Amino acid sequence: MWDKMIQGFVLALIWLYKALGSNEWSLVFSIAALTIAVRLVTIPLTLPSQRAMKKNSGKMQALQPELDKLKKKFRNEPQKLKQAQLSLYQEHGINPVSSMTGCLPMFIQLPVIWAFYQSISRALASQPGEMLVLTKYLSAVPQFMSLVPLPSKWLWFNLARPDVIVLPILVAGSTWLQQKLTVPASQPSGTDSQAAQMSQSMMVTMPLMFGFFAMQMPAGLSIYFIVSNVVGMGVSWLTNRWLNGDDAKAPSRPQRSSPVSVTTIPEDGPAPDQKPIRRKRGYKRRK
Repeated sequence: MWDKMIQGFVLALIWLYKALGSNEWSLVFSIAALTIAVRLVTIPLTLPSQRAMKKNSGKMQALQPELDKLKKKFRNEPQKLKQAQLSLYQEHGINPVSSMTGCLPMFIQLPVIWAFYQSISRALASQPGEMLVLTKYLSAVPQFMSLVPLPSKWLWFNLARPDVIVLPILVAGSTWLQQKLTVPASQPSGTDSQAAQMSQSMMVTMPLMFGFFAMQMPAGLSIYFIVSNVVGMGVSWLTNRWLNGDDAKAPSRPQRSSPVSVTTIPEDGPAPDQKPIRRKRGYKRRK
């Protein structure tokens, strides 16, 4: 099954390469087009986690005053503070570690990334042994045999070889920006410290990790990373707008105020046998 998945990517890349003109830009555009298609397919897998994270973030911000009170109350009792915070989260249906799910879309893509990496390596084959494997993949569509070997030169890059400067920087930067849009910008101070620290750590380690991968793998895979991150930014922006629109349309519950009684005394003072007149707030005395 895994080999069939790689073969499918190889055939799709070469078909797009042929459809887009069979020149040095065609391979880059085919990688970008296939990347967009893959991201659109994975949206149903990543959208629920982003939606849940966004809603949890809004609930956490609404609970900030209560969390501040708990911090003052249990200032010298960290264990009781943690238990009180967890009870408050449970009461309002909040998952305090939801911010870490901002990296979930990238983990979901890992099998696809690996298959795509293998397909790019196979499609850009140049050595006799590699060409033999590519020929095996192309046996299902013999008319593609005349298109290989594919040209690996694009601008000053060799798409079949790693780039160690420009593309890794773009990969790391776009990964960080995507996480910045996906993960809530700020977490309330009452958030569980361990979860908050882990979230902040992943905001740094994930871009560095993908940047390091880009330095070791073919430059064609860096094109995948960059385009995938740009598409992810657009999806996150649209998701945030959609969720913000839902929040604005949601009816707010009016706060019920209990009637407050106010004692009124006549200007010349109460009569000896007269009880003070009590009226509700909002009543205007007639002149």
